[in-house]
Amino acid sequence: MNRVTRLSDAVLGGAAVLLVLALVLSLGKGALAQETESMSLPLTPSRDSEVSGAATLTDVGEGVRVDLNMRGLPEAGVEHINHFHAGGSCTADRAGNVAPATIPLKTIVAKEDGTGSGTTTLEDVTLDSLFDPGKERYIALHSEVEKGQGVPPVISCADVVEAAGSGAVSTKLPDSGGPRTAILLVAAALLSLSAAAGVVRLVRSGC
Repeated sequence: MNRVTRLSDAVLGGAAVLLVLALVLSLGKGALAQETESMSLPLTPSRDSEVSGAATLTDVGEGVRVDLNMRGLPEAGVEHINHFHAGGSCTADRAGNVAPATIPLKTIVAKEDGTGSGTTTLEDVTLDSLFDPGKERYIALHSEVEKGQGVPPVISCADVVEAAGSGAVSTKLPDSGGPRTAILLVAAALLSLSAAAGVVRLVRSGC
């Protein structure tokens, strides 16, 4: 009788441990279920360059990742510097009123097909700070750097604004895991606990 009781208690205890583990995992999965916000901005040609592309700004927790993908670059192998400019707009830049470059981005090298890309992670920066409606800011891709000259002219540009009609597109990207996985884990643990309890009752009733 004591041996059976110890066995049934062990089974019940093991099921309880499984339930606790499932609950811990569910909490962890729930923490990973936070959404990642991403903004996409179209870069349009400046100064008759025919160079266009897209900038995707993604919140990555420790900062913002900026992915630039360009097309229509005129010459393969040419390096194109690019920056965030503060205190101005693409319209003003195209009119000759160039705002200061404040945040450098990874240099883009043109490929044979006229495309080019670069990824930069800006640490300690948020999407809210970059899209601050009280501050004008734009992303600019420059033409080839010439020796002895200053910063070359902008050949493609995107205003960093979230206003309607700006072309900015916001998306929510769910991380892996999430509530559904957590719920399934808890449900499985509860079923295991219920089955174990049934076994215990049967064993004890047979005694």
